[in-house]
Amino acid sequence: MLTKKSAFYHLLFSLGIILLLTFSTVQAGYQSQSSIPGYVCYRDSASIIQSLQTLASDYPELVQLSSIGNSWEGQPIYALLLTNQSKIEPKPHLVLVSGLRANAFAPVELSLRFAEELLASYDNNSDNGWLLDHFELHLIVLANPDGRARAESQAQDGDDITWQNNTHNTCLSQDIGVRLNQNFPYEWDVSNACDPAYSGPSAESESETQAISNYLQELATQPEPILLLHLDSYQNEFLSPYLSNPTAANPHINDLYTLAEKIGYNTLSGPVRQGDTEHQPSYGTLIDYSFGNLGIPSLVFSMGDFLAGENSSYCWYFDEYLLEKNLSALFRALKVSADPYHQSYGPEIEILAISQNMYRIFIEGSANDFEAWFGGADLYSQVKSIKFSIDLPPWHPQATSYTIPNLTQDPEQNYISHFSYDIDYSLFSPGELRIFFQAWDMEANGNQSNPGLVEAIDIFIPYRQFIPMISRK
Repeated sequence: MLTKKSAFYHLLFSLGIILLLTFSTVQAGYQSQSSIPGYVCYRDSASIIQSLQTLASDYPELVQLSSIGNSWEGQPIYALLLTNQSKIEPKPHLVLVSGLRANAFAPVELSLRFAEELLASYDNNSDNGWLLDHFELHLIVLANPDGRARAESQAQDGDDITWQNNTHNTCLSQDIGVRLNQNFPYEWDVSNACDPAYSGPSAESESETQAISNYLQELATQPEPILLLHLDSYQNEFLSPYLSNPTAANPHINDLYTLAEKIGYNTLSGPVRQGDTEHQPSYGTLIDYSFGNLGIPSLVFSMGDFLAGENSSYCWYFDEYLLEKNLSALFRALKVSADPYHQSYGPEIEILAISQNMYRIFIEGSANDFEAWFGGADLYSQVKSIKFSIDLPPWHPQATSYTIPNLTQDPEQNYISHFSYDIDYSLFSPGELRIFFQAWDMEANGNQSNPGLVEAIDIFIPYRQFIPMISRK
């Protein structure tokens, strides 16, 4: 159901006054177990917890649900880990944190639907069915459960949904709480307890930020690569460290910006480079902490529009403009977590055709070093090589890499190369196998050659039976 205000803005959008209307293949009005009043597309807190528990129960070999701490009011803060637990190998980690801002409904729902879609596609020969075998996805879906309950109460009462903080209040004149995304222990700054964006009495004073910090610290000790996204709301953009000091020395300024361009491809969220003068400094933030203290590549993935609900995006906007595109962005983020500072620069590979006979498999595809970035790649070149490995992803220490010969450069767009290749079955063992593909670009203008995102296909190699000849004497 649309309010009069949201219906008016929907009309503006649909008339093209704000944006050209795009159509999503995702159905609008997603019916959840129980939803926030006036927002049928967003599950309420009780349904979110129920969904997390259901996933852990339905997929015990793929899902682990654990409590990593408690909120100010004592509610558990859950972490959801998705991976094939029986497959022991080095696995890159993607960490998604949502719900720090209490009225940021869209990021929470997006995170949960991403988990559900990954699990639904697992091992079913889809484009993404292989991911949970070789990656770990860590989700802190509802990072501020007390504040979320307060925001839902405002929706229930028909009030403007303005509550963003937790519920630990020390202001004597009004109910404020603490702005959790300004309470992390990196460049924390003191503020007044009655400030709507109160940063807390001290850095990491809040049990919610403590729980998240402790969880990230443990992950940061592991040798596998990690990428963190803080899913937030208000406007469509990607932000990178350092939010507290836009002019701070940062050797990864360009890498983080390119990473945002890669993940943000085909979304409404444009990347903002560190040093942008239109954003005021923000202190004690999650991404400054995870990047500055723990060395984790980190971005804010913010979604929403001032005219479409501000922090609490209207459902028509979520369904028509955010859901499908931002889900695709999270799949890209999971893949690029294998090597965030390098794969974000490399060419993307597309498998166009696969066929088999009794003796070989035929694969046809292309690699593109320009297209799949927000606004196109800033740095691009010809495709240098395309390689494949069998059963083990290319980052695995025991993977064997094979080069596909005779790439054909596109006659009109030299950053695209095409390939077709016959692979003889003698290279494989019979049975079900997985082939991983990865493209590399050229060294150009002083820039190194970089690999792109890994893609994979599952195939079956037939067993060839030999019948011995029997001769008569």
